[in-house]
Amino acid sequence: MLKKCGRLRQCIAKALNISFYIVYSSDRGMSNQEGKLVQRPKLGPKEKEVLAYLQQNGGGMWEEDLHNKFVRAVKYQRIFYGRLYGLERKGLIQIREEVNPKTGRQKKKVYLVK
Repeated sequence: MLKKCGRLRQCIAKALNISFYIVYSSDRGMSNQEGKLVQRPKLGPKEKEVLAYLQQNGGGMWEEDLHNKFVRAVKYQRIFYGRLYGLERKGLIQIREEVNPKTGRQKKKVYLVK
């Protein structure tokens, strides 16, 4: 049984007889030209794969072509687009709407930010 204590984490730790450690590392960031510490974005293996594919293909592709390359099943679409917008939030890619010269319709184009 859990006894009354100040914090929930401490109660769980005492009940399970485990301890939590927080590890701090000083070499996790990069410094920019002004000497300020800038956090390096954490990337998963699939995000790295998308960035490598964009770099191989000149740094700019239609979002539809990326979708055809990386999405194998319909249920994976939402995850893939979430990954793309996450990369955009981290500042690694830029998604813009442009007119496709072949079709004359407006589509989204993904650019690699250098």
